[in-house]
Amino acid sequence: MSIRDEIKEQNQKVLEERSTSEKLKHFWHYYKVHVCVGLLILAFIVYLVLHYTVFRPLPYAFTGYALNTNFYVADNTEPVTLFMQDFAAHEGINTDEYQLLFDVSNALDPVSTHDFNIAIDMKLSKTGEHGDMDVLIGSAQQIEMYEINGFYRPPLKDILPADLYQELDEQGLIYYFNPDEYGTDYPIGIYIGDAPRIKELGLYPEDAEPVLAIISISPRTEMAVSFVEYIFETP
Repeated sequence: MSIRDEIKEQNQKVLEERSTSEKLKHFWHYYKVHVCVGLLILAFIVYLVLHYTVFRPLPYAFTGYALNTNFYVADNTEPVTLFMQDFAAHEGINTDEYQLLFDVSNALDPVSTHDFNIAIDMKLSKTGEHGDMDVLIGSAQQIEMYEINGFYRPPLKDILPADLYQELDEQGLIYYFNPDEYGTDYPIGIYIGDAPRIKELGLYPEDAEPVLAIISISPRTEMAVSFVEYIFETP
């Protein structure tokens, strides 16, 4: 037997003669680093599993942003929640698999240079550019602010079904933008102040003229079109 084996055997005998608490102290003394590293690895694995399963946010089926609404200063936004629930049911959206967002929490002044106003503007710009906004509702001036971001290219006429576009246009509900560089009227929005479900929700004051624009760079423009059809239906 080699000297190394003899030392190992003696250490084993000494360890066997110790009490359980002494054995644990001995183990912790020599292996605490290994245990801590192992626990950290295990915790990270558990985190990844939970992050991509249990805590993973549901993908969006629809995202809308409405600016300067009556609900911006309201204590109770339950009508907005019910509004979205009804839209989900109307479209047959499984809310266990998808979520819907109708954000009424932002107010924007198109001419203000206040830091808070600039922050909201940047937030909306990034949200739309990242494909996380399907429709934007606000005043004509607010809607025009984001034309430069390419939000409405292709135009509304190429997104809506031809019959729906014609019907809205004949009613004078299409909002045309006429920037000098294009030299022609460009349809970018829809006046929705008299849309039955918008009026029922009380989204804006009676004398407001809100415009809805479909964000054409969104991956969910079909759902945005469905939303337009939905709000113009009589409840």
